[in-house]
Order: sequence, then C-alpha cells, then structure tokens
Amino acid sequence: MKQRRKGRYTIALLDLFVCAFGFGVSAWAGSMWADSTELDSWIVSAVVSAFIAWFALVFPESQWHEGMQLWADSFLAMIGSNLMVQSGFTYLFGILSPSWVVIFAGSALTVVAAALLRAWDPLGLSDKREGVLFLGLDWLTAPLAAALPRSIVGSLGSSGSAAIPRVPFLGEPERLSAVCEASSPGSVVVSSRAPQVPWRKLLDLHYSGTELEGANFLYERLCQRVAWEYLEPADLLFSLNPDTSRALLAFQAIYKNLIGLGLRVVFAPLLLLLSLLIRLSQGGPALEQIECMGLQRTPFQLLRFRVHRPDGTQAWIGKLISRARLTNLPYLINMVRGEIVLFGPAPARLEFAKKLCQLLPAYEYRFTVKPGVFGLAQAKGSGVLDEIQRLELDLYYIKQESPSFDLTILFEIMFQPSKSKSKTPTPSSPGLARES
Repeated sequence: MKQRRKGRYTIALLDLFVCAFGFGVSAWAGSMWADSTELDSWIVSAVVSAFIAWFALVFPESQWHEGMQLWADSFLAMIGSNLMVQSGFTYLFGILSPSWVVIFAGSALTVVAAALLRAWDPLGLSDKREGVLFLGLDWLTAPLAAALPRSIVGSLGSSGSAAIPRVPFLGEPERLSAVCEASSPGSVVVSSRAPQVPWRKLLDLHYSGTELEGANFLYERLCQRVAWEYLEPADLLFSLNPDTSRALLAFQAIYKNLIGLGLRVVFAPLLLLLSLLIRLSQGGPALEQIECMGLQRTPFQLLRFRVHRPDGTQAWIGKLISRARLTNLPYLINMVRGEIVLFGPAPARLEFAKKLCQLLPAYEYRFTVKPGVFGLAQAKGSGVLDEIQRLELDLYYIKQESPSFDLTILFEIMFQPSKSKSKTPTPSSPGLARES
C-alpha cells in the first residue's frame, strides 16, 4: 500500500514537471514575439498556467473513460480552465494573459508529454500485474469474459462455473486470498450475485494494490451501456444522481446551445425556403408539432416539416425533403428555444414517456438532461434496439457526458455503414415516427 501511494505521489510530481515544461516552452516561444518589458508577466502567466493544467490533468484520472477520450477531455479542460482563470487574473491584478495560441500550444504539449511519460514509464511506476479473476459468474459476467482483452486467471464461486469456456474454475470463494497470492491478478471482478465474501478480504486486496471492479461497471466499460438488470434502488438514488444535471446544464449552455444557435443562423434561409414551398405545394402549415417530454419531465412541442398531406399522400416537395433527410431540420428551432440540445437522449412522445416511467423506474433519469438531436442509441444502431437497450445507452450517456464523448457519438453517426443510416436517419425514440 505504501509503495502504491508513493508511486501516485511520484506520478503527480512528474505531471507537475510536464505541465511546467509544456507551458514554459509555449510561453517562451510566445514571449519572443511580445514586448521584452512584459517578460515578467509572461513568466507569471506561464507558472499560473502550469498549475492550472496540473489540476486539470490530475482530475480526469478519477473519471471512467480512458485512452484517447481521457486525454481529449484533459486537453479541453486545460484550455477552458486557463482561459477563465487567466482572464480573472488580468481583470483583478492586471497580469498579462497569454494568447490563445500559447494556451492551446501549452495544453497540447502537456497532454502529449504526459501520455508519452505514462507509455514509456521509465521509473516502472505502473502496475505490471495482469490477468482478471472473476469472483462469481452469472448471465452478465460470463459473456464479458470473451470480450476482455486481458488474460483470465479464473473464477471463484459455484461449481457450475467450471463449464464456462476460457474461465478455469479455481474453487470456492474462501480460496480468494490463496488464489490472489499465487496468481497476482491485476483486477478482481466482483459479481453482485456472487457468494458472500468477507468485506475485510476485499479491503485487504484493495489496499494491496489489486483493482476491484463490480461486474456492472465492467459491463458499462466494455459495452458502453448501464446494466439494467443490475440497477438497485440505491443506484437510482446515488449512482445516477439527477443533481449532477445542474452543472451539466450550465456547461451545455456554453457549447451545445451556442452550436445550435450557429446552425440556426446558417440554415435559416433553407428553413424559410422549404417552409414556403410546403405551404405553396401542399397547403396548410409547413411544420407539425409532436408533444414530447423534456428536461425535468416538462412537456414541449417538437417541430418538424410536414411532408404528407392530410390524406397521407406526398407532394413533390415532401418527397424531396424525405429523400434528403431534412424532415427534422426544424429541430434547430427547438434548440434555439432551449428545449433540446445537439447531443442527448432522443426526444420521446409524452404519452409513451409517461407509460415507460411507470413501467421502468430508471426511465425518468433520461429527463435529468435535455433531449438531443444526436444520441448514443442512434450511434449504436437504434433501429435494431429495444426500449430497454436504448434506456441503458441513455443512462450511460448521462453518466459519461463530456465534449469528447459527444464528438465520439458524432463520428460514429457520420461513419455508420450506409445500410444502418437508411434504417435510422433520425434519432429514434419511443412513439416518434421514423422516416421511411
């Protein structure tokens, strides 16, 4: 335990050195083009930027995502934190704030250097133990064994576990300490359906440096969805806490709603033109309204183009809009109103949402954030998913929401196979009609 804690402190100090190096180099390069009399301000701002970047780099270590998504969020956190804090220093103390180029370059250098330092690991600080030990296997953990990239030490539990391929059966749970001492697994996956093991043994493993992970968290990490069958009342109260949505709403206002406003300005001429053509060719209103459930279960009217006449036939403009997949372009109006955002769970019809909230208690957590035009369920192929699977994906998005995750969803939707796109041209939702 002491060795593990010492390693963490060493990594934190190395991160501080990396931040100082990255912003020191970028600030020095920026000062070459600045007035020499302002060199002291550049030095102060570089020191401040390095400490801000250090906090932004350390904080994401406790988050769930990892790999490129972790470093992308660290990069964005460094930029955002520096812009805010440096502006405050300039306003309060008159300290010269570095340019955007310096902040971007310093953040990029810091993130790249920190990633290379962890990959190189010259001091041998990373945990070299490998292998996964399953403490109890059930319908959820058994299929995950085939998806794990790491080797599997085995499983402890009932004798039925011996029949599962790739997972050697190592005996009863009482042998946990002996198996861990002999095999030194890197992590132990604990099933909530596993036979009872004294908490003291699990705590001893945790303090000795062995990673303990719940089977439901492993399922989320590998499948990018929340295990519905594993949700307990305590999870609904604490793990999926709707209070976090208040901070997310403030963050959404910075980039999601602003992006929606920019798209509304860009596509305003097209919206007006198509609305006029619908009125002239089909008669009646150009838009139709669908009553949906929004943030905090507040109803709102979702707008889209009316592509059919009252008798169900289509004029040439309706066929053109459907073929060009522009039926949902009026969503931009809802985005400007603040009723939906660019990324989030798909809008759901009010009557279907009320019914599902009664049948599935966790369904209400979809409405702790605003509905979105693009969602994780759409990226994963919502045309072949049932409502439980969509709910699991939506809950995972709420827990993992971040700018890099939004970009991942956008890229997955953009580069979906064309066959999948034809099935799900718009974000699917219960009772919300899809385009044919």
